[in-house]
Amino acid sequence: MSYAYFFGCVIPSRYPGIEYAVRWVMGPEGLKLDVSDIEEFSCCPVPGIFYSTDRDTWLALAARNLCLAQKNKSEIVTVCNGCFSSLLKATEYLSEPKVMGQTNKVLSKIGMKYTGIPERVEGSNRRVFRPVSVRHFVGIVHTDETMKALSESIKRPLKNIKVAVHYGCHYLRPTENTAIDDPNDPIKVDDIVKILGAESIEYDDKLACCGAGGGVRSHIVELANALTEDKFKNISNENADVIVTPCPFCLLQFDTAQKSFTKRGIPVVHVAQLMAIAMGADLSKLGLELHNVSCNPLLAKIGVTEVSR
Repeated sequence: MSYAYFFGCVIPSRYPGIEYAVRWVMGPEGLKLDVSDIEEFSCCPVPGIFYSTDRDTWLALAARNLCLAQKNKSEIVTVCNGCFSSLLKATEYLSEPKVMGQTNKVLSKIGMKYTGIPERVEGSNRRVFRPVSVRHFVGIVHTDETMKALSESIKRPLKNIKVAVHYGCHYLRPTENTAIDDPNDPIKVDDIVKILGAESIEYDDKLACCGAGGGVRSHIVELANALTEDKFKNISNENADVIVTPCPFCLLQFDTAQKSFTKRGIPVVHVAQLMAIAMGADLSKLGLELHNVSCNPLLAKIGVTEVSR
């Protein structure tokens, strides 16, 4: 299967080390998956703001990204919960012929048309069009074959590391019709953490929002940080060494909000960064020095060299 990287906005602008980690994990030094770049990709766009305020513009922008993957005949691999939700929701909206027609009128102004991927029906000459496939990085990794390959790729087992997994809202409820995991009892990131040799701890309100969702961080930062503090306390009570999330926006909230309520922060990393650490990637390229909460205590416990800040 051929995939196309979709890194969104937060990763390139705030945490470029996540991009390096994803490329390393999925690439020839890691899991050896077939992944390429589509340079014309733009913002997904942001579901919590665009989708809520201007749905037509949101759908046109999302459909443009889908057209690029359609032309490339690739499945989109997203590394952000919001991007995953936005693009996946767009494919479901575009399954309605009337909506697709209206959107294609807009896209025609830039020479694009969304149809989906043509496929021949077995045993006939008839063609059908399936939606462009939108996948989350975690869903791609969490298959029997890839998890086996991951387990065989560990160079730095994360023994004695206590991990607090934070899934995030758009991961748990990406659309009204589709789920990547059990929204009431998700396991996929926990399973990845365990494969890496670490302990995935349980804590109160594990599935609660990080505080940033729905535009709260943009408009009422004090409320967002208060919600983060509540969740941080539950994680801290279990003596976690690191918070791991599949979403860079959740990472941004945990990583920046902690300075408003504690002097003893808990490092926050993307699940791809944790995988890259365990798989033996060059730590100096993971961008850990760019995180607001120092990752050095985590690295010290793993027994590897600290990164400069």
